[in-house]
Amino acid sequence: MKPVIFLVCLVGVFFSGGCATAPKRPVSVEDRFKKADASGDGRVSLAEYQDFMIEEMFAQFDQNGDGFITEAEFVADGGTPKTFREINTSGTGKITLTEAKASKVVRDRVSLPFKEADVNHNGFVTWDEFKTARAETRAYVR
Repeated sequence: MKPVIFLVCLVGVFFSGGCATAPKRPVSVEDRFKKADASGDGRVSLAEYQDFMIEEMFAQFDQNGDGFITEAEFVADGGTPKTFREINTSGTGKITLTEAKASKVVRDRVSLPFKEADVNHNGFVTWDEFKTARAETRAYVR
């Protein structure tokens, strides 16, 4: 996936609740932040963020909802065959959520927005850091 398109999509998924389609019912940004905060400690770690984003992206790429992403689904949503093969380390021709979460390629690609939001570089993003990053992202994409 082209880096700019990929990052805009990530921002869309995390900050607004969707990339290509609108959510069926409105979900507040604060609710999404709380969902990403799996430990419930009021801050999102890099691992929590990566897992949350991978789950959201997986659901988007898995167009038929069968629990797998085929190369055709991956490419149809902007991925490349080369990247698909890098993620599909099992060689089955289908990426599972477990495989996506274990992929260094995927984890590295979803980390950039987190690292930009973590202004104090402590490995966590607080609600205040998140709101600031969101405001900056909104200004960028307008």
